[in-house]
Amino acid sequence: MLYIIPNDLPTLTAGERRVLEKIKALYSQVEQEAYLYVQPRLRNLEPDFILIDSQRGVSIIEVKDWSISYLENVNRRQIQLRDGKEVDNPIFKANQYYRSAEGLFYMEDRLLNDNGELNFKLYSLVIFANLKETDIQENELEKVFNQPPSRYIPSNRITSLNRNCLFNNEVDYWPIENVTAIRTIIFPELKITNTNNEIGTKDIIKALDAEQERFAKRLPYGHYMVTGVPGSGKTILLLARAIHLIREHPEWNIRILTYNRSLQHKLESKINDLAADLAFMDVRVENITVTTFHRFALDIANVGVPNNVDNQWWTETLPDIAMKSVRPVHDAILVDEYQDFYESWIKLCIGACKIHTYTNNSKEVVEGINLFLAGDRLQSIYNAKEQSWKSIGIDMRGRSTLLKKAYRSGNEHIDLALNFLKQEKRLEEEVNNFYCAMNELSFENHVKDGVNFIEGSYTDMSNIIHHLVYKVGYEPKDILVLCKDWNSCYAMKACLDDNLQKKTEVKKNITGEKLVITTYYSSKGLEAPITILMDVHAFQPNGLVQKDIIERKLLYVGITRASEQLYIHANNYRNDSFAKVLRDLTVVPV
Repeated sequence: MLYIIPNDLPTLTAGERRVLEKIKALYSQVEQEAYLYVQPRLRNLEPDFILIDSQRGVSIIEVKDWSISYLENVNRRQIQLRDGKEVDNPIFKANQYYRSAEGLFYMEDRLLNDNGELNFKLYSLVIFANLKETDIQENELEKVFNQPPSRYIPSNRITSLNRNCLFNNEVDYWPIENVTAIRTIIFPELKITNTNNEIGTKDIIKALDAEQERFAKRLPYGHYMVTGVPGSGKTILLLARAIHLIREHPEWNIRILTYNRSLQHKLESKINDLAADLAFMDVRVENITVTTFHRFALDIANVGVPNNVDNQWWTETLPDIAMKSVRPVHDAILVDEYQDFYESWIKLCIGACKIHTYTNNSKEVVEGINLFLAGDRLQSIYNAKEQSWKSIGIDMRGRSTLLKKAYRSGNEHIDLALNFLKQEKRLEEEVNNFYCAMNELSFENHVKDGVNFIEGSYTDMSNIIHHLVYKVGYEPKDILVLCKDWNSCYAMKACLDDNLQKKTEVKKNITGEKLVITTYYSSKGLEAPITILMDVHAFQPNGLVQKDIIERKLLYVGITRASEQLYIHANNYRNDSFAKVLRDLTVVPV
């Protein structure tokens, strides 16, 4: 199966499109996985195609539409054209692609054999769409085009082009992990961090799948929305989109917005993790800024925070003040957890976006803003009202996608969380409208017996944490504890022994190497192999529908933070509470 990325290609020349269509035809009956990247960035270079074939290797392809009459003077490095332009000899250029790619691949141990050589074949070639073999021979161009390792294919051979021409006639079955490693070396932003702690799995590379990558690399103009199940890579896709835009336009000013500082620090941490690889690839990540929405609005309004402000000032007054001063200064704005943004907030984002002119798939010249929204409507714990895109002034038809595969959250956890939501009628409708049927969801992380119910005190829960760290072998950083309020967070920390307390932080922000104890509200975007939900008995149905919905969504968020084991704590499971409801949902009828 051939994945073409991106799949919206209005700028291809006639020759490039001819080659594209030929490659598509060659792979129409091929079952093995292959990727064709169109006009990708390879460090500071831009070949026309990179073809990754899981049977043959990697082929970097340059296409030229020149006819023989268009060539004025040709040498091994440069070509002077009849219109006066002087350009690189495409064979010389293809060799640059080859060496650049080879240098990247040699940096990844997974791609080397025992002799320190690449464990797959690498090729580079030039396809002349309008230059025949007789043209090359009669004008003695072979001597300037003969520059191994790159080779050329004249126009008269395109019709009979096959996979042997693009690679060679060797079939080499190499592991699918090689394909993922190659993709993430060329595009580091596609990498999904592995959170599984099982022995032998930490070296496995995971990446956005083809459809997610294709969505991230759609035309660099226009508004798009991605939604999906917890742990489905929404944030990684959002970052991949931001980095794709900055690759295409290094001078752009890009802003990523989050609801709270916890999410801000998570995104900044991910960008920092990628910074070295991206700098090596000449990607100017310094032009991507991550802030909370409120910091963004304060900067636009150019005001300080008054004393004793209430929540209404942050949600309504500040955005209204900022709207009076907003100017289009950002080339793109990307919003993580868009479901918590009020309509006035999104309107402010629109007002801050520059309008760009671009050519769409129909080759029409249109205008658009770059607004990208990622989130999960079922995690709307701050904003209970669903956005009306029509009243906001943007049309989302054909511009959204649903991610159905969870990479982090376990199948047991998501099943429990969704079934728990669906017990409330309005939430059942929301689940059914927002998601696909549950049997259409898929999981990278299959968990068995991953939900544990603990009845007792904070001391009982601290004993379990001690067991996980000192007996089972988990690191403190592998454990996330969620409490209803900050007083409970500090009380939980006080129950840990002195050694663990030194390795624990009570805070909103992500901490790389410590056990984190935080509130349910601050857990958005966080994840850990072990997640502990404290005092779930305190979540109780009380007849107030909206309050029940928010509390169910808070627990939905908490349940889906775990990648391995989920612990649900309550002081008892006898009284009516959401703790009892959750336990009853997991009991298998006799």
